Amino acid sequence: MSKICKFISSALICMSLISCTRGPDLSGDPKQRLIEYISKSFALKQVDDRSQLLAYLTGDVKQRLESWSVDQFREAFLNSKRSLVKISVKEVKMVSDGEAQVTYEIIYNEQKKSTDGHLSEAKITNKKLCQMTKGEHGYWMIADVRNIKEFIEFKDEFSLP
Repeated sequence: MSKICKFISSALICMSLISCTRGPDLSGDPKQRLIEYISKSFALKQVDDRSQLLAYLTGDVKQRLESWSVDQFREAFLNSKRSLVKISVKEVKMVSDGEAQVTYEIIYNEQKKSTDGHLSEAKITNKKLCQMTKGEHGYWMIADVRNIKEFIEFKDEFSLP
């Protein structure tokens, strides 16, 4: 086989590998963009990862997260013992070409130490409404999130009537 044919076949193989392993589609699907954000928020390892979350946010929500101190961020995302169980998108409503509302439910387990040092575990279910807008580069951005309903199920809790 000639050198040109080998080069062309190598180039075609590389192009097909790149197309099969491309990154997430940031602009086309508000549902997927929201799921990516939630997944990242549960997988953060260090304070410097804050910029990863900010890339998904816009407006007031972005300003609030930017204004958090390092300690606030660490407490909310790094020190908390949270593990994602399930994300379930209930409805995606296209308000306009550049605006969507996503109703979703997130279930996660959380461990916390009480003031007396006792470790408590809870399964938390949140139903939320996320307002999303298309950013200047055509990416879906999270503009606002509102809680609709929250259910907390404590494990091994004992209470007297």
